[in-house]
Amino acid sequence: MGEFAATKPGPPTVGRRIQKLLPFAAALVLVAGGIAFLVTYFGNTAHQAVPKTPPGPVIDNSKNPPTVPVPHAAKVVAGKYILAAMTRSNLPLSWKLTHPSLKQGYTYKEWLTGNIPVQYFPRKAFAGATFNVQSSHPNDVVLDVYIFGKPANLGQAFFIELKPVERSGQKHWLVSYVVPNGGANDTPALPGG
Repeated sequence: MGEFAATKPGPPTVGRRIQKLLPFAAALVLVAGGIAFLVTYFGNTAHQAVPKTPPGPVIDNSKNPPTVPVPHAAKVVAGKYILAAMTRSNLPLSWKLTHPSLKQGYTYKEWLTGNIPVQYFPRKAFAGATFNVQSSHPNDVVLDVYIFGKPANLGQAFFIELKPVERSGQKHWLVSYVVPNGGANDTPALPGG
């Protein structure tokens, strides 16, 4: 017996395929909507720690600190530091003149090896130094230091930052940062070696 063309199923059409996928798409939209509702309604349920207010008066750091003349003590420390630390001629003194933030990660014994985070300048090439004030505030001084070399082409420029620390009720300036001006890390080569 033959079949009628009307009773024989034809190839699936795009419309039928969409009809078959509609329940799955509707279920997916329903699940996504439920998740979005839960997140919106309940939000983050983790316990949020309220930051504690530090003790003492509120400090307004929204303005630049006032510019002040460079304290004489800061200039003296910078000069001593150049000779003691950069030329490695007095490492025990350089340890005393270094701010804790700069010597962090170093023991005193390690510091005395001379392998320190301060640019080296050979003592026999040192012919003097001068500086320009980059900035000077009550708790921060930055100097642009130029070291004259022997011969003259060995001269180099450095930024040196000093910060005060309180000891026995007195302010002592210590070197907290030393970097070659321009970011270079060049050690001058001495003639003949």
